[in-house]
Amino acid sequence: MNDNPVRRAAPTPADSIAVAASIDAHRAHPEVDLRRHARNRQIELAKSLQGRRAIYLDLKFWIGLRDAEATSGHTPHPYSDLLAALRRTVTEHRAFCPISDSCFLEVFKQSDSATRRKTAALIDELSLGVTIIPFELRVGTEIAHLLHAARTPEQVFPLDQLVWTKLSYALDYFSPPVGMFDKHTARAIEKAFFDHMWTIPLVEIEEHIGDAMSTKDPVHHERLAHTLNQDVAKHAPEIKSFKQVYEHELVGVMDLYASHAVDILCDMAPPSMGPPPAKDTGEYKNIERHCLSLLIAAMETNRGKATLRTLHIETIIHAAVRWNKGQKFKANDFFDHQHAAAAVGYCDAFFTERSLANMLTRSDLGLDKLYDCAVVSNPEAALQYVRSTF
Repeated sequence: MNDNPVRRAAPTPADSIAVAASIDAHRAHPEVDLRRHARNRQIELAKSLQGRRAIYLDLKFWIGLRDAEATSGHTPHPYSDLLAALRRTVTEHRAFCPISDSCFLEVFKQSDSATRRKTAALIDELSLGVTIIPFELRVGTEIAHLLHAARTPEQVFPLDQLVWTKLSYALDYFSPPVGMFDKHTARAIEKAFFDHMWTIPLVEIEEHIGDAMSTKDPVHHERLAHTLNQDVAKHAPEIKSFKQVYEHELVGVMDLYASHAVDILCDMAPPSMGPPPAKDTGEYKNIERHCLSLLIAAMETNRGKATLRTLHIETIIHAAVRWNKGQKFKANDFFDHQHAAAAVGYCDAFFTERSLANMLTRSDLGLDKLYDCAVVSNPEAALQYVRSTF
């Protein structure tokens, strides 16, 4: 579990008492490590959400709902009826509106602290404090699920139970330094800290890190867009079909994640096979090549696309942009594409901007149909979806 910019101020006396009691409770179960405890909490959360539809809103919709709330009903607003409808369905235990790491970062890009805080409060209310696990962790989870399900399908949890977590962990899991304690005490502290952070609302996170996060330099997205556009222009004469572009993108993306598959396979190997090969050895590189072939082959099957859904959605969207030779990557596209991968892959509905909705629902891509996700791009259509569904 890695470092994370989400940090909390000094705990209150009540917090300290609760954490101390939690540490004592966790001492009784030293056999449960932090990873297993976190997985148990995730599955518990997923089961608590059963029966609710997941409706994912991009930042445009969150801002529209926030602005509608600010009118207090005194002035007509295009999002007022949608806000009321979403509140009703959430209150009636029929829906929730999760965010993701990309949405988390976009919320904190807002420079005005007052409106940023109001956005965070609305997210706390409608999301029930729930987010999809961050992109890299989600990709790793999907790859692990593919490999474990192929070997011991009866022992894997449904993928949809492994992707939900709480807002404090929107960017990654993290834990405090515990090296100065004995093993059992350290483990109990880690689990108690995890449980404490599990309850922290987004408004409290915003209070402590909002201003610092809003000033982060987004120039790396500008540079990435520039680099990709140069690469697209360079290879444009070679591109003859969308299938060719998709296959090129697929190989490139899977090459980035083949090492993840190697590491997972090494973890799955019995101790009798000895230690895993070092990453700079020919043996490791050979396994990595086999894993690359395995991941590419998986994407040729419905099961593979259903499991590796984050990578499939990202890959096909990138291919669609490259195939449209008049279109260029923009810095904000990377947020939009990650919204799409999270929303279409794991939610029942996605409310987003028109251009992205048009791409996702194109007949040749058919991502909305493949993953059974309703995609709409304006508050009127979103309201119609909510009213007709609930």
